[in-house]
Amino acid sequence: MKIFGSPEARYYCSSFTPMPGDSEKSLDVFKNKYLKSQRTLTEGTPLFIQYRACSLRDVERHLFFAASHYRRCLDLMLPSGSPWAYVTIYYGSWFVSRALLGMFGCAIFNKFVVDVNRNSPGNQELRYRKIGNEADQQPSTYNGGHQRYWDLFYKAVATLRPMVQPKFAAALTPVAGNPVWQIDMRNRVNYDSWEGLNLARNFQGSFSQTTFPGSLPGILGTQFGILEALLELTFSFAKQFGFQTDALNALGHTGSLSNSIHVLIYNDSPPGLGKKTLKPAFF
Repeated sequence: MKIFGSPEARYYCSSFTPMPGDSEKSLDVFKNKYLKSQRTLTEGTPLFIQYRACSLRDVERHLFFAASHYRRCLDLMLPSGSPWAYVTIYYGSWFVSRALLGMFGCAIFNKFVVDVNRNSPGNQELRYRKIGNEADQQPSTYNGGHQRYWDLFYKAVATLRPMVQPKFAAALTPVAGNPVWQIDMRNRVNYDSWEGLNLARNFQGSFSQTTFPGSLPGILGTQFGILEALLELTFSFAKQFGFQTDALNALGHTGSLSNSIHVLIYNDSPPGLGKKTLKPAFF
């Protein structure tokens, strides 16, 4: 997969045009409706403008949900909640990685991708193609959807690593050289009760609010570090690019992305529903 360079990504993001209709909806639905018959998107054409609007709105939604998962995982930092904290952190990483790819002109859909065919501002071109065709010098050999996604993500962002700080380059590099480490660990914690309880036991023995996040045990600490680094890097690009769309207007908030996160995520408190559950049945 080929991504934009930083100047070209800035141009792509800053050229957002609030197109109505299908561009306001799901990127996956837009792909199914338009890209299966028209696989080249050339700047200046109506399809390119519509796709750019749809893709950048998709980026903003992913940024919002990544920040939300980051905030909400903090509420799960207790032994019984630590396995789901891990899953929440994993999905935060997945959301923000999709946002990062989207700002640089790429999207991954199961067995197809959109990536960059031409970089130059004013003459940009994207292509919709099947994964593993002649454009891939190193096609993914993974079959699982999330496995294939992370393999392609790390290959795509390799060109960014030399340009960013070491802590960000580390988050753009597979853990222990294994591109599917994140999804493999998520599956272990999420689907194996022994693994989940073992994480809870390790959390119980090591967690300290005073030294957080350094007190997070093992894979939980590693995954949290990946999420924080990806968030910081991706939001720094968003600020550099002057990134803004109207995607969050659906929540009734028309301010900037940063203001929406402040109001809708950090100022919004969960309802107190403890008395409305089956709690008495557990005792």
